[in-house]
Amino acid sequence: MRKLFLTVAFAVLGFTASYAQQTERIEKGKRTERVERVKLSAEERAEKAATALQTKLNLSADQKAKIKQIELDRFKEHDGLRKKDEATMKAKFEERKAAMKAHQDKIDAVLTADQKTKLAAEREEMKVKMKERVKDRKGRFHKSPKAEQTPTKS
Repeated sequence: MRKLFLTVAFAVLGFTASYAQQTERIEKGKRTERVERVKLSAEERAEKAATALQTKLNLSADQKAKIKQIELDRFKEHDGLRKKDEATMKAKFEERKAAMKAHQDKIDAVLTADQKTKLAAEREEMKVKMKERVKDRKGRFHKSPKAEQTPTKS
């Protein structure tokens, strides 16, 4: 009876381990699909962004049209900024930061007070999520072998 129990336990353990390995392959497959995704044009990205805000904030058709145009201008500007070679990375960052602030101000001008507060809350939530993602990324890729070693006394 004991041998039968141990045999079944090892079989279950083996199946579980093989399933865990398959899950890793599936996750790697998702990353591959993400890299190979189709790049949308500026117009398509603007439409997608405006539609997303419309569903989140219950925008009117007029508000959606205005936001779509604002988003289109932003995407075209960002595409131009990506292509600039003469500016350094830090200067590009400052340019994009100023452009993002101007973009947010334009969006806020179109929204009602309730929509502004809802969007501000979402922006804060996104900031927190981005900080967590950056923190996780740094933790994964920047581990030094020295940090993992335990100090020994001489």
